[in-house]
Amino acid sequence: MTNGPESLLEIELARVGFSMSLRLEWQSRTLVLFGASGSGKTTLLRVLLGLEPAARARVRLAGEWLDDPERGLRTPVHERRLGWVPQSPTLFPDRNVERNIRFGARTTRRTGGSTTALSEDWIGQAIEVLGLGDLLTRAVGDLSGGERQRVALARAIATRPRALLLDEPLAALDLGLRARILPYLIRIRDELDLPIVHITHDPDEAMLLGEEIAVLDAGRLIAQGAPRETLWSQAVHSLSTRMGVENVLEVRGASPDGPSTLVRTTGGTELETPWAVGSGEELCLGLRAEDILIALDRPGRISARNLCPGRIVQIESHLDNRLVHVDVGSERLISKLTQRAVAELDLEPGTDVYLIIKSQALRRIG
Repeated sequence: MTNGPESLLEIELARVGFSMSLRLEWQSRTLVLFGASGSGKTTLLRVLLGLEPAARARVRLAGEWLDDPERGLRTPVHERRLGWVPQSPTLFPDRNVERNIRFGARTTRRTGGSTTALSEDWIGQAIEVLGLGDLLTRAVGDLSGGERQRVALARAIATRPRALLLDEPLAALDLGLRARILPYLIRIRDELDLPIVHITHDPDEAMLLGEEIAVLDAGRLIAQGAPRETLWSQAVHSLSTRMGVENVLEVRGASPDGPSTLVRTTGGTELETPWAVGSGEELCLGLRAEDILIALDRPGRISARNLCPGRIVQIESHLDNRLVHVDVGSERLISKLTQRAVAELDLEPGTDVYLIIKSQALRRIG
């Protein structure tokens, strides 16, 4: 979508303990809403869908007012023409896959949708894009988690909504199932003429699916734009730290001979990642403090791919744990250890140590 009709959203919300006032305008087919838990992502979608009846909200989508308490306007949920897939969608256990998919289309037709808008061609596209042709007669109780999610997506698409709202549709799936579902989400984005608003707190997911990213924090829009530039912004770095990613590193592909798993930080420290990075390619890595181990002596043969010598410069209390700040070259990394571990290793500022980092602990956040 290029500046399509649904690409403008305005919401004003006030309720006990939370408020939101924002205007979102985007130019792409898919807008990703990114932020920590409690930032307002899901609340925004629920208000847009009309699922927060107690909330006093003014909502306008593409110039059309959906809710305005001052005028007594509240558009019923079924008249908003919005497709929605929550984290854990519910399917009808007494209907097979095909009847689940067609249920939404029939519901929309009964509430005023036209036969043309709900054509067999469109339902067929949803089934084809999500690879469900061989599963149509199967009982939903016999489906895997990933298959159930694909059916839920097809059911939402089959209504031919004005926009598709996805509330962390991969969050309840394990890593293997996420990897299988992602290509289908990309196909929906690339092959269907359907505006999508996709919620996630996963930077990798945001980078892969988002053509444009809007970052929310406590009901406020703090950054918006292209994925890489937005996730690299200082405001988002600060948010990443509060989300539990204490270490944020800007790196560049280190191999001069093409794609490699080796990267180099701006301070010159080399790290091995779990994926190939192009020569000279710039990216941003996140690393949780609890994923950094500390050793006093250089370890021998270990499975971890990254071993960084450094010096402790600060140790601070953090609840029942200790945050150990270590200078590695010109960079500072933070490791989270138990109080007992710090005492047994006799760690203190000035101690030379080795940081042990598994490559799988590195996360791409931009």
